[in-house]
Amino acid sequence: MLVKTLLCHEGRDTGLRLMVIVFAAFALLSLAAMVFPASIIILIFTLVSLPIVGLSAIRRLYDANKTIKLVTVCILPVFIFGVSAYFMAPFGALAGLFLFGLACGAYLSFLPSKNNIQYELGYNGPNLVVSATSNSMHQRQDPVIKGQHSSPLTDASSNSFGHELTPHVERDNKADQSSAPTMHSTVDVDPDDIEDAEDDLPNEPHLAHHVDDDLSTGLFAATRERVHQPLYVDQDALKSGSITELAKSWINVAKLHQLKLILAGKIIAAIGIACALIYLVMALVNAISSSDSDDIDAEMTQGVIEPVSMTRQMVKLPDGFWLALEGDVLILRWLGDAGDAQNLWRLASAVGDQTCAHLAFNDGSQFRPLTVDLLADGATEARFSPLDKNVMVNNVALRGSFKLCGYEFSLKGSQAALMQNPQFESLLSQ
Repeated sequence: MLVKTLLCHEGRDTGLRLMVIVFAAFALLSLAAMVFPASIIILIFTLVSLPIVGLSAIRRLYDANKTIKLVTVCILPVFIFGVSAYFMAPFGALAGLFLFGLACGAYLSFLPSKNNIQYELGYNGPNLVVSATSNSMHQRQDPVIKGQHSSPLTDASSNSFGHELTPHVERDNKADQSSAPTMHSTVDVDPDDIEDAEDDLPNEPHLAHHVDDDLSTGLFAATRERVHQPLYVDQDALKSGSITELAKSWINVAKLHQLKLILAGKIIAAIGIACALIYLVMALVNAISSSDSDDIDAEMTQGVIEPVSMTRQMVKLPDGFWLALEGDVLILRWLGDAGDAQNLWRLASAVGDQTCAHLAFNDGSQFRPLTVDLLADGATEARFSPLDKNVMVNNVALRGSFKLCGYEFSLKGSQAALMQNPQFESLLSQ
């Protein structure tokens, strides 16, 4: 019955039932997002929750006599929350959507009801099934006193040995019963008649045991009946919104469907345990795989020295050559040589073109390049020691010309070009 009421589109829902359904939908999606992050299962749970929440909102709007267009107030937050959870939105955003969805559900829940009808677990509609014991919830069972004619134990005991009583005792009892003014009056029996009745009873031990067994059976039957008997529910208080009476009605339904509820609880517990185990296994596998990948990366990078990437600051001088800084290394670059890429001079071995062994300024000062190389792009680069960097930059700015590798370069206008670069300007100001 509960599943049919969730999928009904013609009934009526109370505000409390709508809030319970909305909260259950958000809680289910939150649990799915924690157990199966970025999984298609989140979208499946979202698609299952949308019609249940939407139909409950429609029934609530019918109950409040409002337009069903307001159903989007409940459906949109659930849809946005499910999609955001699938794409692993930040926790703050998901928490905000969770609270916003509950607020939207509360808005529809607090709409006043326009129908004076009776609800069963917050629902009224074509799928409402009145239980067979509903009449017993409206009847109050008055307490009985030992000795009353309406007592089941008295009736049972009278049936057990009433046929053994003497005829005059039976006649006396019938006369007393007929003369009784009410059902709650006691039976007046003459003590002499009781003694005569006891004398008339056969003196057999098994008869006493039989009477005791009947009394015990009656007591246990009465106890079982009291345990399974539904609680009394005041319908007037229930209609007025009493939480106590609503709780009693829920308890009565739980008693009627006790076996089904126990089975559903076992199934939910099994699903929760299975989800937790899957989550733990996936977390363990991810941890092991990440540690293995870290070890592999460490082994691959062990002993490998990565080159230091440096930015090159270049200034083009008027005579068609460049002066560059790559870290602390000063580089002189020009075009004009042709051929394959090769080393023209190396100071460490002193092998190569001897014309490239010195750079000579017009004032007679000389500097030794570390290496002179012909590059694949047709440019020639000469690298100088960081120790000569400051002096050479100042000579380039202040001298007239220099010679290197058989080329003579003019330095006219070089100072103005160097001052346009911040790094070279700082070297000239030192």
